Amino acid sequence: MNGSLNVVIIDDNKELAEVIKQYLSNRGFNVKIAENARNAMSILEKSERVDVILLDLMLKDVHGLELLKSIRSHSKQVVIIIITGIKDLNTVIEAMKAGADDYLVKPFRLGELEEKINENLYKKAMEEPMQTLTADRAMEVLDTLDYSSGMLKFSFKDLNEMHRFLDMIKLRDNLKIHDVKVGEEYEVFVTIKR
Repeated sequence: MNGSLNVVIIDDNKELAEVIKQYLSNRGFNVKIAENARNAMSILEKSERVDVILLDLMLKDVHGLELLKSIRSHSKQVVIIIITGIKDLNTVIEAMKAGADDYLVKPFRLGELEEKINENLYKKAMEEPMQTLTADRAMEVLDTLDYSSGMLKFSFKDLNEMHRFLDMIKLRDNLKIHDVKVGEEYEVFVTIKR
């Protein structure tokens, strides 16, 4: 599962947007749809955090490149993937120069879209400066994991977060307290309740 990653689909093709929303929702993403630039900006302003934007270039109220530039001027961290029927190489180059992270030409496989999302989230996470682990941040990451199946399922972003904190995680062997007397040792077990 992808924790609580938030995706906004900006596409005036309602049917396609709904298919993408259903697919990504089934994989653990929180997904919202905007049919035009005005609705998109409203959603983005009201949202506490948006991780991924899937942006069509041919919107009814504004060209997607203009919206892309506007979004990118407000946020460098959000992953923006262009999804469009335009196959022109110059448009692809222009979109990438304007701040798009990736580009998919319609029609595309939904699995391919999911791969692009995860790949670009991973790239963004690797670009972030290393941060010091705090107990609150570690719990935020752990709270987004899916424990329901008895197995942990990690997204690239989850794995990157956990990797960043490895030096702060204490293994059970490191938590042993050794008495000065030879042969005696005590173990400390830590239980974290959710």
